[in-house]
Amino acid sequence: MVFDFKRECKDIYRPKTTPSIIDVPTMRFIMVDGKGDPNTSEEYQAAVELLYGLSYTIKMSKKGPYLPDGYFDYVVPPLEGLWSLTG
Repeated sequence: MVFDFKRECKDIYRPKTTPSIIDVPTMRFIMVDGKGDPNTSEEYQAAVELLYGLSYTIKMSKKGPYLPDGYFDYVVPPLEGLWSLTG
């Protein structure tokens, strides 16, 4: 069965309209660090392409001869970002 983060972790991906405290379980992510304006940064665009390319490569590894340790089939989750107003 395919794991869908948005369906299984509704508190995280579909928050309520009022503030609340939620417990975020331990999860593994692929990520990049960067800085600058994501609307104009070529590095940001390249990083997003890299993240999605890598995620889809991992997801589709089920069709090849090698599965990474801990592999499970999943729906590629939405892109997430952490933003800081200070440089």
